[in-house]
Amino acid sequence: MLAFIFGVQLALFLSSPITLLSAITLLATLIGSACTVYMMIGKPINGLLGLISALGYIYINWQAGHYASVLDQFVFILLIDIPLIVTWKSWGHRIVGGVKFLRLRGWVLTIICMLLLWWPVFWIYTQLGDTNPVWDALVLIIGGTASLYVFVGYGDSYTLWLLSDAVNILLWITALFAGYSASSLPMLLTMSFYLATALYGRFWSIWSKPKTN
Repeated sequence: MLAFIFGVQLALFLSSPITLLSAITLLATLIGSACTVYMMIGKPINGLLGLISALGYIYINWQAGHYASVLDQFVFILLIDIPLIVTWKSWGHRIVGGVKFLRLRGWVLTIICMLLLWWPVFWIYTQLGDTNPVWDALVLIIGGTASLYVFVGYGDSYTLWLLSDAVNILLWITALFAGYSASSLPMLLTMSFYLATALYGRFWSIWSKPKTN
């Protein structure tokens, strides 16, 4: 999986004008893809690399006017990258025996909270001049919730990552056709790759196995 996405992203980079934005996009997407794969299989990864990737995505989304996605990356840094930096070697140990899952009541509350948050977040980012507040607000709400569930060790986070990745794909498809970001195609490919890793993480990885005790 990594070899494929690395090859595609490098080919896109070399076939387009090389700029600061394209260089940051290449670095962020390659490091982010590697970190996502290792997190997917529950292996300890260097949170510093995830932090570098997230900072790259912050720059890319800021340039695209996706201000809600900028905040989403800061949430990711706070709840995932920093804990990984602090507990790098032992981070994956907590899910060796399986992970927790929400019951029906937990899912109902989660969905209600996300729906209640959508309108005020959409309104705020509309006022801030977000280029696509409809999808971008959903990216922040769903992605932030997924990051929180990773932080507390819930396998349901990968169900939310699936939804977040799907919304991100719609966000970057819009950017691609509207032509307001030179990073739209690499980011669209990266989000599609993230969707594939989320599918594996949810249904076949250690994140899909409930705790045995």
